[in-house]
Amino acid sequence: MKKKLNCILLIDDDYATNLYHKMIIQEANCTHKIIVITCAIEALEYFKSPFDEENPRPNLVFLDINMPKMTGWEFMEEYKHLEYSQKAENIIVMLSTSSHPDDIQKAQDNPLIKEYRGKPLSEEIIHDLVAKYWERIKIQNLV
Repeated sequence: MKKKLNCILLIDDDYATNLYHKMIIQEANCTHKIIVITCAIEALEYFKSPFDEENPRPNLVFLDINMPKMTGWEFMEEYKHLEYSQKAENIIVMLSTSSHPDDIQKAQDNPLIKEYRGKPLSEEIIHDLVAKYWERIKIQNLV
């Protein structure tokens, strides 16, 4: 019996990047559902909305830094004010092309961000994260 995450959420404004990352996640065969949101403001609304089968609570969130309207950092400032039940099952990974030391340090200093990884996403990164946080991620048995 193989175990899978219930849901992975990608928050990134770049269509091509989302398409590629979705493909990589599908190839990794580690989740039942992949949700893509292209705007951090819409992602906040997603977390504020009731979770259900169509829109499940994400177990793993990949968040971009540089997005229009609201950056990944601004998203995190708002996200920390959400109710515990709206964010409890999330492992947030900052996924960025930035290798600027300030970004890396800022991510390390934020207790809500578990990892800072460089783009592009790879199967190796996904498997590493799932193995590292296995006990912290709510998984379902796949029949």
